[in-house]
Amino acid sequence: MSQVDTLLQKPGFMFAMGKNNRLQQQLARRMGQAYQRFRHSWGGLLLDPYLRDGGNYRYRRYSVFHWKNNALDVLPHEPHYQSSHYNRVHGGFNRHFRAWLPTTLKNPALKEIVRWATQQFSRSPAELWRIQAHQFRIIARPDQQGKPTPEGIHKDGAEYILIMMMDRHNVNGGVSRIYDNAMQPLAEGTLAQAGDLVLVNDHAVYHGVTEISPADPTQPAWRDVLVLTFHKA
Repeated sequence: MSQVDTLLQKPGFMFAMGKNNRLQQQLARRMGQAYQRFRHSWGGLLLDPYLRDGGNYRYRRYSVFHWKNNALDVLPHEPHYQSSHYNRVHGGFNRHFRAWLPTTLKNPALKEIVRWATQQFSRSPAELWRIQAHQFRIIARPDQQGKPTPEGIHKDGAEYILIMMMDRHNVNGGVSRIYDNAMQPLAEGTLAQAGDLVLVNDHAVYHGVTEISPADPTQPAWRDVLVLTFHKA
């Protein structure tokens, strides 16, 4: 059992940031231009019309994949559904989001990220994983904080979840916090630069992210993250 896999069982999460982030190093070294294009695709997200707090701070795209034997298959587009058990704010109904752009889906950085993530917890390359893939941009303005997790501290109803920073510009806040199943705090960390990530075992822990606000109120502020939820198919 690998050290990462051990961490994912207990305490149930791992942060990888800065010099300890091998995935970021691989992406920058092996596919620098493709990785840059992948990150820039977050500029093409669309406003989330379903926020029940009346906010207009979240932009997103959504697609679903299968992963098996190092092959990524894009499934037919479908609405995003979460039960109200897992999402008390936006659960219990279908939400229709635009799919990822074809150029983003074909970017080799995506496959490299999925390969790395599954290597941390999958027992065999032949395991079939259903992956719900979210591109999120949270913006903040002086008159409106951005909420990365408007549903609060939560689980996603998955086996594992990868949360990876793509870009962070002019932002205060956005602290990722991890809690055990008794809702007691375990750890926190700020995904501060591109590639910083946290990988969690959804059965073992809850997670949430604090609100963001502009560091300089005269300048635009945003936080771009990739979220992949892994489900045994």
